[in-house]
Amino acid sequence: MTDARRDAAYAVRRAGPSDGAAVTRELAAYLAFLGEAPDLAGLDYDVAHWEDVYTGTHGAFLLVVAPDQMAVGTAAVRVLEPGVAEIKRMWLRPAHRGRGLGRRLMDACLAEARRLGCPVVRLDSEARLEAAIHLYRAYGFTEIPDYNGNPLAQVWMERREAP
Repeated sequence: MTDARRDAAYAVRRAGPSDGAAVTRELAAYLAFLGEAPDLAGLDYDVAHWEDVYTGTHGAFLLVVAPDQMAVGTAAVRVLEPGVAEIKRMWLRPAHRGRGLGRRLMDACLAEARRLGCPVVRLDSEARLEAAIHLYRAYGFTEIPDYNGNPLAQVWMERREAP
């Protein structure tokens, strides 16, 4: 199989109830990559309660699934307030980067934000995640002041869809 065909065999889809173990594993890998201990009662409440926070009319949790059906990445979208969504937990395992999956995942996040009726999309990031910030800028995100008080973030961004 060529690299292009293999990369096209990856899927980005919404997580469902049967994906609990995969979501837990990927979110643990994401936090470990960042070198952060989870604060499941506070800052990382959404990690422990992803099915409540990112479902239905107020959000979506996305998985990146490799050709072997193993989850290798995540992203989540949730409504912050009417018309404003937030992207959280965008992550790809390092071995699966460089295949255009970050763009596919971002496209899926923006589609979910539109589905949720949110023309404004925000996110926060750590400044050291330079590739992620580059991707966000490529999608038209611009820096804004801190909107959520996340003590681990140094960069806050927003994208507004044209009316």
